[in-house]
Amino acid sequence: MRNMLVFKLSLCFLSLFFSTASFALDNLSEAQLKQKGLEFVAAKNARQRLDSGVEDIDHYLSLLSESFIDEYVHYKVTFSADKTKLRARLIEKMKQQTLENQVQIQQMIVGPNVVVLKLREKGKIKPTGQSQSLDIDRLSVISLEFDKQGRISHIRRHGETL
Repeated sequence: MRNMLVFKLSLCFLSLFFSTASFALDNLSEAQLKQKGLEFVAAKNARQRLDSGVEDIDHYLSLLSESFIDEYVHYKVTFSADKTKLRARLIEKMKQQTLENQVQIQQMIVGPNVVVLKLREKGKIKPTGQSQSLDIDRLSVISLEFDKQGRISHIRRHGETL
């Protein structure tokens, strides 16, 4: 199982490495990419807290380019995201009461303008209209591609586990 995960992570990294978006002329440094990965996770955590506000959502959105793509690889679904619509959806999602939430980086790999994150998310939410809370404990892999301005241009969500 572990070997398969390492193989799939390596395959994912190599495919991103050779994608055309990776060969931008102005690559971010390894330190900048690591910082951007940390900023993404911090913004994700901030917008999913019990005391999250619209300013946390706006900060999260500020990390994204105007024409970013959000791809759910496992489900073969891709969105050309409209930040205005995404903002409205995230504000609506705040009505789901987050009782606890923590996203932690398990592993980070960087390449030319790409960061691959293996994340562990644990928490508890109480969805709108439901009386019982749901426990969350998932491991996921997300890859982030950056444009020349250092904003996220493509998010690939590779599913809960590989």
